[in-house]
Amino acid sequence: MMPYFRLTPELRGELKRPLGRLIRGEIPEPYRRIRDELEGKLVVTVGDVVTENVLKLGIRPDLAVYDHRTKRRDYTPQIDDDALLITVRNPPGTITKALLNAIRKGFGLAGKGRRVRIVVDGEEDLAAIPAVLYAPIGSVVLYGQPDEGVVLIRVTPECKRRCGKLMSKMEVVHDGD
Repeated sequence: MMPYFRLTPELRGELKRPLGRLIRGEIPEPYRRIRDELEGKLVVTVGDVVTENVLKLGIRPDLAVYDHRTKRRDYTPQIDDDALLITVRNPPGTITKALLNAIRKGFGLAGKGRRVRIVVDGEEDLAAIPAVLYAPIGSVVLYGQPDEGVVLIRVTPECKRRCGKLMSKMEVVHDGD
């Protein structure tokens, strides 16, 4: 197996702070409030509930990453579209090479007009970090902040630097370590 990145206890606390702007409120209110900010942008959603709610607005994410779970429970989102499906394994608290490759490939296809859905066997909670790293400047990445709302990240060079710094603080694990 390839090396992968693992969340450290110190970083876990740091990631409680949203990577972008937190839009608070009961679902679907936060999504209604940001609808206009998604129009005409390359949109990335991370999480089942986020993806489902963006689709309900009539906006089809260019790239969506989800794992059929929400708040540690099984969940079947209503995501019914003609997007290309990629399935990857990604254990909780990690960012695997497979997830990184799928996100990078997803952006390559999205750039050619294909919509991509990455279904994660494991957990997709940290996928917003590599999504920001690989997203074109000007894209929008959305992820859920459980029981609080949705986080909207406008992809800027500064935001990419912050996510790069977070990745560099993660523990690199080689199988057998």
